[in-house]
Amino acid sequence: MDIDLSSIFSSSLNVLLTGLVLGAGLPLLFSVGIVLADRGAGGELADGSVAAPNPAAKHGARAIFVLVALIVLYGLLFITRKSISHYLGIDLPLG
Repeated sequence: MDIDLSSIFSSSLNVLLTGLVLGAGLPLLFSVGIVLADRGAGGELADGSVAAPNPAAKHGARAIFVLVALIVLYGLLFITRKSISHYLGIDLPLG
């Protein structure tokens, strides 16, 4: 039995990077969306001054939230693709 250490290392690195991107990157992206939504809303600041709403920040926040929702939806469909295929007869080409 031959053990290919480079293949094991490469696969482990792929799992690690995917875990970092989805485990830390997605919540980070969501928090950037929260900050943009706050800046886009305007209102009273901590020092008592008033900030005008920022439409660009609002739209940026919405785009980020849509992206995060699509990534989560893709993940759910990827995880349940075999059950969907078995029970509903729908084959999802998700990778």
